Amino acid sequence: MPDLPPAAARCCRHCGIPVTGASRCEECRMRRRPSDRAYRRGLADACFPPAARAALLVRIASGEHISDVCADLGITVNRARSYGRHAPAWARALDLALRAGRDADLVHGSAMAYRFGRCRCPDCRAVKAAARH
Repeated sequence: MPDLPPAAARCCRHCGIPVTGASRCEECRMRRRPSDRAYRRGLADACFPPAARAALLVRIASGEHISDVCADLGITVNRARSYGRHAPAWARALDLALRAGRDADLVHGSAMAYRFGRCRCPDCRAVKAAARH
């Protein structure tokens, strides 16, 4: 491994600003963007593996509540939902599963279904989000 200068002595090769880690100049950040994105996607896949994603979709589509399924699988609901930021196809699949497994006895698209019926389908979430603003 080559000897690196002390952290305080390293400078960005593009802008010359001293850096202690990765340079934050615009050119360096743009060059790092693909590798940073791949790294974040790899972390997301490691935290929420494909087998867990498939099991989650099947169980939600069969009518189980998302928070109960996530607790059984050892993940948080936030992790399950936020995985959609890295994989939009996953977000669509999760919404389809939530619609398929929702309770037919509830009036969907209402705050009551969200709060008391524990429904998290896209229609009920949209009403809840609108009520927050």
